[in-house]
Amino acid sequence: MKASVLKKLNLMIEEANSFKDKNKYQKAIDKLHEAIDFVNEKVKEPEDKEVEINNIKNVINQTYSVEINDYIQQAIRLVSQKEFDKAYANFQEALKVADNIDDPDFKEAEVQEINKLNDEAKLKELIEDAMNLRENKNFDDAIETFNKALIIAEEIYEGIPKIEEQDKIKAEIDQTCSTQIKLIIENANQLKLTGRSEDAIKEFEKALGFTDSFYNSEQKNKEIINIKNLVNQIYSNKIKPIVDKTRELVTQKNINSAISESKNALDIANRMYDSDLKSLEISIIAEIINPFYIEKIKPIVEKGKQITQQDKFEERTTKINEAVNIFKEALDIAHSMIPDIKKDQEVKNISDLINIACLAGINLIKDNSVSNIMQKKYDDAISQLYSALSIAKIMTYPEEEIENLKNLVNKVYSAQVKEVLTQGNKLENEDEYEEAIKVYNEALDITNKMYLTDKMEKDVGQIKGLIYQSEIKQLVGKGGLAEAQQLKEKEIEKLKKRLDYANSIDDEKRRIEEMSKIKKLIDEVHSDEIRLLIERGNQLAKQFKWEEGFTFYERALKVNELMEEPDMQNKNLIRERYKTELVNRTKQNLRKNPDIAIESCNRATELDENYVDAYYHLGLAYNNKRSYDAAIQNFSKAVRLNPKHAESWNNMGLAYEAKNELDSSIESYKKAVEIDPNYSLAYFNMANVYKLKKEFDLAISNYRKATEIDQEFARAWFFLGYAYFDTKDYNLGIQYIEKAIKLSPDLGIEVSSDIKEFKNLIDKLELNLSEKFINR
Repeated sequence: MKASVLKKLNLMIEEANSFKDKNKYQKAIDKLHEAIDFVNEKVKEPEDKEVEINNIKNVINQTYSVEINDYIQQAIRLVSQKEFDKAYANFQEALKVADNIDDPDFKEAEVQEINKLNDEAKLKELIEDAMNLRENKNFDDAIETFNKALIIAEEIYEGIPKIEEQDKIKAEIDQTCSTQIKLIIENANQLKLTGRSEDAIKEFEKALGFTDSFYNSEQKNKEIINIKNLVNQIYSNKIKPIVDKTRELVTQKNINSAISESKNALDIANRMYDSDLKSLEISIIAEIINPFYIEKIKPIVEKGKQITQQDKFEERTTKINEAVNIFKEALDIAHSMIPDIKKDQEVKNISDLINIACLAGINLIKDNSVSNIMQKKYDDAISQLYSALSIAKIMTYPEEEIENLKNLVNKVYSAQVKEVLTQGNKLENEDEYEEAIKVYNEALDITNKMYLTDKMEKDVGQIKGLIYQSEIKQLVGKGGLAEAQQLKEKEIEKLKKRLDYANSIDDEKRRIEEMSKIKKLIDEVHSDEIRLLIERGNQLAKQFKWEEGFTFYERALKVNELMEEPDMQNKNLIRERYKTELVNRTKQNLRKNPDIAIESCNRATELDENYVDAYYHLGLAYNNKRSYDAAIQNFSKAVRLNPKHAESWNNMGLAYEAKNELDSSIESYKKAVEIDPNYSLAYFNMANVYKLKKEFDLAISNYRKATEIDQEFARAWFFLGYAYFDTKDYNLGIQYIEKAIKLSPDLGIEVSSDIKEFKNLIDKLELNLSEKFINR
């Protein structure tokens, strides 16, 4: 940029600054805009032009800021002079100037500052107005205005750690309340002095209402306590002459009138605020009157006690009722006493007498009912318990005892239900479904007599489930499965038509609700269909028609997947039944056809990859096929899923033994007996391996352990004898082998003659040796 151009530009800016310093802001702004025009005309380089124009714009914004500051300072001065309207006008002018600033951030900062100062001015005006109202004793309006000021202060200083302004306003409110209350109390005291005590109390209570406006809790509580004490003192002054009159009437033996006067005094005392003075006044009244009530109670209580002491009192409900009625007469008098410790004690003592009298009868009835339950005399037990309930209802604190008796009633009915269900289960197992349903309905009728509890509802649900289960079994047993399924399919077709109609509803909310409702109904039909299929599968499996039964389980799984929301409970039920029957099929084929056993177990693990029983039986099947590695692999899976599965460890030991991996075999057996210390077969198998390893002492120890656990274990005794032969202890060996043969004669088929010959040889040898010894 040329020096001549720069020089002229600087002169123009200096002239603008000169106008600004003289507060001629508009002339300054005009001159700066003239400078921008000059730059646009004279400066050719785009970069230079942009820099100079931005610099001039910054000077313009600074000029506006100085003008704004002038307005603000004038406004602040006007606020201090309490010329609030003129101050607000200056703030408005400042906002107009700020609107000309072209830098958004700079403009926002200026506007925020102006608005904040404007709000602070309004706050000061409100505080000033509130103080004037208080000065004129217009306290309600003053407090209202102070509270408005407090709201504005909280808005202004939100998020700013400047709470002194709010605290000052709260202090002004508290001072206003205090001044107002002080004037009301002075007025109330004047009314009290002129004998207008009721009017004085009203004024004090009015003053009490104003304490709600306090912010300082300590000052508020102090005022409340003071006002309540002043009110209580008026009531206390009213009570004193009544108490004196009561004492005089007592001296004159005019007890009824004394009691009447004491009630008047108590009515006044009850109007007092809670305090030591109130307690004192009530205790004075009680001290005078309660002894007369106690004297009145004594003979009534004694009469009731005499009845309870009669022979076999607890066996006679009429006598229990008579005693309780007498005690309740005494209790009514005790409740009429003036509140104090003596009243509480009398009420408790008489209540205890009532409860003791009732419990004597109730406990005897409970004992008798338990005896009847043991003898299965359920109707007698129920009748007795209802009698006990009628007694419990007249107790002073009956709730717990009534609840206990209701639970006992329910237990009796539950015992009846259990017996009936056992009968129903027996009929169901005998395929007498119609009779079973009748019996289950009898059980359901019994539950209608029970008190409503969670346990009762659970019992009802269980019985309904049994009825539904028997109905399905009956239907399937009669060969009605196909017909029932056709009915279900027709139901689903109808529901699908309803679903199509629902899908055409224009109202989206109604359409979704209707479709959801119908889909739920379809799922319910599918759920019923699944139960039918499961039951048919169960019945076929029961007849060992495995393949046919399994097709029904598969169909049930497919139906479950058709559901809008597949039922996990149904799916788990299908899987449980299916995999259980697969293992049952496996057990039947383990020896005669291990390939079928393996196929069944593999399907079971597809249904449940964590099914321990399936892996265990797979191991057994592979052992039978002499595929020992596959057997070990499946036993290992079983113990990974359930490390406590002793049978898998034992049979894994057999597989290792067959592979001649004897150390691994022993480790497996050790695991088995560690889990189940009474596992005699595992000790026997371990002993066999030790015998193979020619570790005869360990073999003998484990055979002995097996026979200690199972003294009828013939093979363990047999091979224990054989192990003693290995150690050349022939006498013990023969002893244990003979014990084994006695337990299982089949073991002696091939060896009995050898043992007899061996024993004869020993006998002959002993005879010859004996003769040699004699002829020595």
